[in-house]
Amino acid sequence: MKRVALLVAVVAVLALVVAPGVALAQDPVVSLTVVAPDGSALANATVKLIDASGNEYSNITDTAGKVKITVPATGLYYVLVYGQGYYILSVLNVTGDISATINASAMPALMVQSTEASVEFSIARSEISTLALKFSTNATIYTDSGKNVTLEFPKEVLKFPYKYTLQKIVYDVAETTNNTVTLAPATNTTVTAHYSKTLYFVLPTWALIALGVTVAIAVGVVWFATKTAKHAVASIRESSMTFVRRKQFATRKEDEW
Repeated sequence: MKRVALLVAVVAVLALVVAPGVALAQDPVVSLTVVAPDGSALANATVKLIDASGNEYSNITDTAGKVKITVPATGLYYVLVYGQGYYILSVLNVTGDISATINASAMPALMVQSTEASVEFSIARSEISTLALKFSTNATIYTDSGKNVTLEFPKEVLKFPYKYTLQKIVYDVAETTNNTVTLAPATNTTVTAHYSKTLYFVLPTWALIALGVTVAIAVGVVWFATKTAKHAVASIRESSMTFVRRKQFATRKEDEW
């Protein structure tokens, strides 16, 4: 009995020790207040927290621009806000239940454009350089002042029947022929990717064979039709000449009589 009582006492003590730890293991809650570029509260906007593995956790701001999002673990997260015609991009270090303000009115605008065609590009902040987020030009992205961002554009884009090839990227007063550019905007910055357009056909082997067979059949049909037409014309001419010769012969006979 003494052993049983001792075992019960040990279990009770362990329960008291472990229970507080379980309570502390609750998922962190991130409370955000989102401010629009014009300084007003950004209401009814989708806010996403994205971890380094690309997992997304989202919610929608209320009329005061406030939102709460629960995440499964601490660590660095992208904060991506979908505004009306623009995005807000920041990085947040979640250490537990935290509160923060995402203020786009204090952020420079990164305006990303492309010529000839709209393309999909990626953007990564230096704090989470292993994960890049995808956007399409033309996009306006508000991001924290002075923080490094890397933009990457596709070298080639195929949009039947054209191929678009990257020529250069122009930003501020600089340009590069590489397809990536890293900058730390402190003021509104425009980045333009210049593409050239050429005619380009991308067809699989079976399609090329089918096209070749179709062309061969078309050529054969045209040749046969042309030959048949020539034969028909020749027959008509021969019939006409025969009729004329008979008419002339009949006329001479009448004159002789």
